[in-house]
This record gives sequence, structure tokens and C-alpha cells, in this order.
Amino acid sequence: MFNRQTDFEKATFDTLIGSNTELIGDINSKGIIRIDGKITGNISVQGDLFIGEAASIKGNVTASNIHVAGSIDGDVSSSGLLKLLSTAKLLGDIQVKSFICDEGSIFEGNCKMLETQTSKSLLMGKKKDYKKSSVIDEGQTEM
Repeated sequence: MFNRQTDFEKATFDTLIGSNTELIGDINSKGIIRIDGKITGNISVQGDLFIGEAASIKGNVTASNIHVAGSIDGDVSSSGLLKLLSTAKLLGDIQVKSFICDEGSIFEGNCKMLETQTSKSLLMGKKKDYKKSSVIDEGQTEM
């Protein structure tokens, strides 16, 4: 299914929605989900979400970490990592802490990167020292 070993192949799932399943309605879960079927509705997962190559989702998706090999038509929010594999197609806006987009994947939308604690610390810790310049002659400055 994939060219190299990925988290898809290593993960264990609490819920599996198979490729022969078509579901209309919202999904809410506290566990790890893998979807290989077709979903029309919003998906909210407190754990990780794996979307297989044959999967098709029409709705908004929220999860901790999201690995996509199939297609999503909707907005995506991840409190951790969003990874689009080479076969992925995502049409919608995303809000993520970390974003990986493999070559060949398709992403059409806006991206908002959420601040991590590390980035906040770096921004707070950096204080820029500027020297005040004074004009000597027109077009010249003194440092």
C-alpha cells in the first residue's frame, strides 16, 4: 500500500472503518481510528487518526495527529502533526502544530501554524538590540 514503512503499518487501532463501508454522520472518538471507507460528516478524535489510500472524507476533521493517504474535502485541525503522504489530497484549510507534505500529495487551502511552547520560549527569550543612529549629513548615518 505504501512505498516505505510508515506509522500506518506500525499503528494499532481502536476503530477500523473498512473500505467497503460508507458512513453518513459525525464520528466522535477517544481512541485511535483508521478509516479506509467513505465518510460524509465531521470527525473528531482525541487520539490519532489514520486515513487510508482508498478513504474519502467530506467534512471537517479534528485529531491529535493525522496521517493522510486518501482524500479530505474539508477543514483539518491537528493539535500535533498533520502528515500528507504522496497519495493524499486535501482540499480545505488547516490548523496544525507540525505539517509534513510528501512529494506528490495535493494540498489546496490556507495553513495556520499553531505556536508550540518551544517557539514561544524562543520568541520571548530573544531581545533585539538596536543601536540608535543619528543623522550626520543628509543620506549618511552614524552608528
